[in-house]
Amino acid sequence: MSHPTRTTRTTRSVLAGVGIALIATLIATATAAQVAITSGNATTRDALPSYTLVVDTKAVEPTLEQLDALRAVLATYEDVDAALETGFERFGDCMSGPQGAQGIHYTHGGRIGDPTLDVTRPEVLMYEPRTDGSLRLIGAEYLVFQQDWHDAGHEAPPVLLGREFTLNTTLLDEPFYALHVWVWQHNPLGLFANWNPLVRCDDATAHGG
Repeated sequence: MSHPTRTTRTTRSVLAGVGIALIATLIATATAAQVAITSGNATTRDALPSYTLVVDTKAVEPTLEQLDALRAVLATYEDVDAALETGFERFGDCMSGPQGAQGIHYTHGGRIGDPTLDVTRPEVLMYEPRTDGSLRLIGAEYLVFQQDWHDAGHEAPPVLLGREFTLNTTLLDEPFYALHVWVWQHNPLGLFANWNPLVRCDDATAHGG
């Protein structure tokens, strides 16, 4: 496979692998990040409030309070139109597999091309199609290319919410780190699992697949 340009890779290659079965989550508790979020005021619907991310290396699991705070941050994207207005674009059809589904992915090319990771600015949003034709926000995904991450001066793999990212070396033309977070849909496989058996693509035809 020829190496695509950064733009092509962002819009096509990135989530070709995201929606396919990712290798089993290699979650190792290394450095843990605890999120304390202080809200400011948003001036428009598509403008995110101001938040402060505080890292606590003693934390190993996000608390309910931290997850509630993260949901408050991502509430901006409950309306998929707001996601579109802030630079997200739909990528592909509703993605499902033997272990469940991931829904329809919306990717932010600018964020994917930036090696900076911010829990308040996910690179990917996941939506479940509904029978009435609407989309329901179910989770977020954080994604960064391995080379970009280490070229930025990081020696260790990325960590958010107390979890180390999974390194995938097989699905794209270059290795990447990824972390799913099911903050809007309970996942019996775990908060950071790749697939969710409670998510369905049954009503995806109303959204073109």
